[in-house]
Amino acid sequence: MTSTLTVTTHTGPTSLIPSDASPGLLFLKAWLIAIDTLDPTTHPIEPLLAKRATLIMGNEPPSHAKHISPMLEVRAKHLEAFGHELLIAWDIELSGKGESIEGEETETGTDEKKEQMKKRGRRTVMFEAVPSTVFKNDPDKFEIKVKEFNIIELEESSHGDGRLLATEIRTYMDSRPVQDRAARLHSQSSYGESRSQY
Repeated sequence: MTSTLTVTTHTGPTSLIPSDASPGLLFLKAWLIAIDTLDPTTHPIEPLLAKRATLIMGNEPPSHAKHISPMLEVRAKHLEAFGHELLIAWDIELSGKGESIEGEETETGTDEKKEQMKKRGRRTVMFEAVPSTVFKNDPDKFEIKVKEFNIIELEESSHGDGRLLATEIRTYMDSRPVQDRAARLHSQSSYGESRSQY
């Protein structure tokens, strides 16, 4: 089967993604809003995830994407501010590629259903961004910035509502600056507490 690629590129911040942008870029806009919020209840991440979605951080083994929500809740408790500065994004549509991974069995069912599933397109969204992090207990309010690259595999929902769902999220970044800052602040906090006892 012959496949064709359609690639849409966006350069600049998320706010410049127009309302008539390609489906993958519109998904990315919603994704970054959900990922960046420090109040996960206002923009929950679950509606953007397929049931069997996986998360891969660097060279770590894949984990179920259901762990993202608890991670966001923990982050909200410790951060004063967080957000992604989008640099560039690519929305790649691959025609003729698609089957459900939301639990349906493609070997069974009517021919009509099989054909519908084949038409349910898949997309790959790749983007480079600079997330900024500020810890709540940081007296200097130091803003940590580290470049990251992300790849999100998308598939249309099986419910026929046209929604795109993430089936795999891969993130590549050097998290050491964030970890080092957290460790330093923890050390300073522990030192201050020990001094206050005397």
